[in-house]
Amino acid sequence: MAMLARLTALAGRTTAPDAADEAGVSALRVTMILAADTAAQADVERMNIAGCSIRAFRGPLDAFIANAPMVRRTDMLVIEIDPDDAPALAALEEFAAGPGARMAVVAAARDLTISATRRLLRSSIADVLPVPFSLEELGQAVESARAGLARRMTGDSGRGRLGSIIAFHGALGGVGTSMIAAQAALHWAETKQVLVIDLDVQRGTTALYLNLKPRLTLNDLIDADDRLDVEFLKMVAERHQSGLSVVASPNDMTGLDAVTPEFIDRLLDLAAQNYDLVVLDMPGVWMDWTALAMQKADLIGLVTQLSVSGVQQARRQLDVLEANGLGDRVRLVMNRMTAGLFGKYDTDEAASVMRAPVHFCLANDFPAISAALDEGVSVSKVKMKSRIEKELRQMTTAMADDIAAAASVGASA
Repeated sequence: MAMLARLTALAGRTTAPDAADEAGVSALRVTMILAADTAAQADVERMNIAGCSIRAFRGPLDAFIANAPMVRRTDMLVIEIDPDDAPALAALEEFAAGPGARMAVVAAARDLTISATRRLLRSSIADVLPVPFSLEELGQAVESARAGLARRMTGDSGRGRLGSIIAFHGALGGVGTSMIAAQAALHWAETKQVLVIDLDVQRGTTALYLNLKPRLTLNDLIDADDRLDVEFLKMVAERHQSGLSVVASPNDMTGLDAVTPEFIDRLLDLAAQNYDLVVLDMPGVWMDWTALAMQKADLIGLVTQLSVSGVQQARRQLDVLEANGLGDRVRLVMNRMTAGLFGKYDTDEAASVMRAPVHFCLANDFPAISAALDEGVSVSKVKMKSRIEKELRQMTTAMADDIAAAASVGASA
């Protein structure tokens, strides 16, 4: 548990939902990190600018940076800073030039002098606001940021917003995690550009379950080192007949220490920049790099089954995730369920023991699942309107809706 705690600083929370403009066009998503008195004076929660959603983040810059999903959901960051605080200014400049380069970073400061303003604008910071600032001044900064972001969209990949990440993690081995990740990805690929990355470097089966025989694997991305870019990622990703892209696990047994947090950070950022949705098939171990992958995920599908060991191990995994501020991202998936009286599932006792709700139940339909995995297709292709097919769609739809509610305009962050 201490290992995962070293990687996380998720102290911040948002206080206002996203919003859409009247035409339904994606609003500019503004996150504000202000001192308590400034936030109260500005009345952030009541701010209203057309075509713009504004929310406050309670926590320092490092907590915001650690909350990878929140970073991906921010187009413009307004952060209060003391220009004379050299370490804080250096940290902000490093963020603006690095992870925050895709967004407009605006510094807000009290008692701004001409020299301080020049110093801020000479860095990667897009604009400067005086504290206190008026709604009109904020509106001008928003329009400037919107114009700058529009110019950026014409270069590189042309993608305006980053994709989302969903990680599937088994509470213990043999509960069907890879099957669920593969089947879920096939459903999402019907409407999105989806990339599956099999991070189980020792026992990965995602490519096998999709009937793929890739020439290149995750090992090739690891070996690429500084050469890892979007072209190389797409070259390694094998294309499934559904349109789904897959980065397969290594063909040979690979040591867990072959993967580093730095590699995972770069790989997932690159994937999110170029795909609508990135699905991670996680190994059943906790390492620094697996913990980082969990931290960067928008949702975590924790897969288990209705057995003594399944419930006990799920509770242990939940303890680790909750202790590190990731509990609200977890969606508990109970696999291989047998319906009781009136065709209903009874998960009340299990939920009580785990002290967490069971979000999704998937029926135990071995013939249908086995046939789908053998052919490398969605279960709907081999057994239409089956219970398992219906439940998989309910799960994938609900997960997509949860992400939309956090990342899309007009919904809660």
